[in-house]
Amino acid sequence: MTLLLETVSLPRGKVRDLSTEFAAGVHLIVGPNGVGKTSLLNAIAGTLPLSAGRIHLDGRPLTAGSRDVVLAPNAPPEIPWIRAGLLLDFIVSLYPATRRDAKAAASIVERLGISALLNAPLGTLSAGTARKLMLASALIAAPPVMLFDEPTNETDAASIAAFVDMVREIATRNVVVITTHHAKDLESLAPAVLTLE
Repeated sequence: MTLLLETVSLPRGKVRDLSTEFAAGVHLIVGPNGVGKTSLLNAIAGTLPLSAGRIHLDGRPLTAGSRDVVLAPNAPPEIPWIRAGLLLDFIVSLYPATRRDAKAAASIVERLGISALLNAPLGTLSAGTARKLMLASALIAAPPVMLFDEPTNETDAASIAAFVDMVREIATRNVVVITTHHAKDLESLAPAVLTLE
């Protein structure tokens, strides 16, 4: 499993002519605010068009809306009235070929400590809980490429430990790309690090 970026330039941030390769495993993207870390994840996910360059997965062009990629954003969509569990179910439904079974999904939700909150409206959740909902959605969807934007921000220590353990389990077969300002939270995963400047 190889995600290849060839001379990628983005319309936002400072990413220009970036060529890099992400194999199965954990990859951190670090750098100052505004450099383009989140924009790079959005480009890989297909929600931000490239200014230039190409992105391939195992030699095939990665297209917008690809079910080979899931992005856990740093904040949920702004639909505060939707029930948290309904949003999770909708995201996971987009990945029929890779999503985890019901038992595994329940375990992920439990390990992140959000089981009791799935009936709550999204707008009533704290920022940390909403972030954990996005993490759970991506971990349950489990396509070949999994993108996480600042997953440990506003997240409690127990949930960070659970997230790290679950990422360790999937990184043997999936490409996991994580933007972070808190690399120490993830150092036990022995990640490769890409620094954007």
